[in-house]
Amino acid sequence: MGLDFDITSTPPNTASIAAVRAELEAERQRLRELNKRFLMVIVPLVVTLLSFMLIVVVPAVSQPNIEGTLVFLAVYTLPYFFFTIFVVGNTMHHNKVDVPQKALRIAEASLQDVTQEEIEELFDACQTHAPLGAYQSQVASQGRALFKGELEAMRLWLEAHAGK
Repeated sequence: MGLDFDITSTPPNTASIAAVRAELEAERQRLRELNKRFLMVIVPLVVTLLSFMLIVVVPAVSQPNIEGTLVFLAVYTLPYFFFTIFVVGNTMHHNKVDVPQKALRIAEASLQDVTQEEIEELFDACQTHAPLGAYQSQVASQGRALFKGELEAMRLWLEAHAGK
């Protein structure tokens, strides 16, 4: 998901950037639908279980001549049943929606234009190191500004080549 920026290769062109942005928007819509579907399942399930507890279990347990097995089942097993549904549902939601949403936010953040202050931080490095200057001039020749992902790739390149 997203673009992998590499300073040693040519920068992505406008068409590939537009394709990635469309892909990210489609992924955002897919995750939104998964989130809605999760809510449409979990909310009625919880309401049904709570209604069952309030309408059936509580009146049945409060009767003075109730059998001990029913009380045991109501008091000791239903909370574990609720807990199991809660844990399984939230784990599934986390793995299928939350984790991909985090990756989506990171990918979208890497495609944001950098500010002038951020460019000035690496201005000297672009003048000093030929690969960074070449990459920046290739981006400028496309008529667009650097993205935050490209700036981060430049920082990583500088860290990797710090003593050279």
